[in-house]
Amino acid sequence: MSQENVELVKSLYAAFARRNFDFILKNVSPEIEIVQSSEVPWGGSYRGPAEMQDFYGKLGAHLQASGLPIERALDAGDCVVIIGRTQGTVRATGKHFDVPLAHVWQIRDGKVTRFMPFIDHPTMFASLR
Repeated sequence: MSQENVELVKSLYAAFARRNFDFILKNVSPEIEIVQSSEVPWGGSYRGPAEMQDFYGKLGAHLQASGLPIERALDAGDCVVIIGRTQGTVRATGKHFDVPLAHVWQIRDGKVTRFMPFIDHPTMFASLR
């Protein structure tokens, strides 16, 4: 089952790139929880599909993403860990960012139940200023 989890997460990144939000919503649990450090302007805890949309709305208000290259996908059973980078432009400053990341996705019964994005704060903060 865990290789199926890796494939699910990879398909979600592809759906984000295509802006296929219907696919994304079909593959997250109604109890989806997103937790990101509150040190970033879009950080905090979000629960459920409506709050998930709030999270991505706040993220998009601050950042214009241009890429999310994945370097590795780690199969950790009911979790998938993505190692990569987030790239784009900070809307307020026009500065380019290229920030290392680790995304942890928890899956139960074929649906994402929790998403925890971790980014390199010092690198992102330098771009936000």
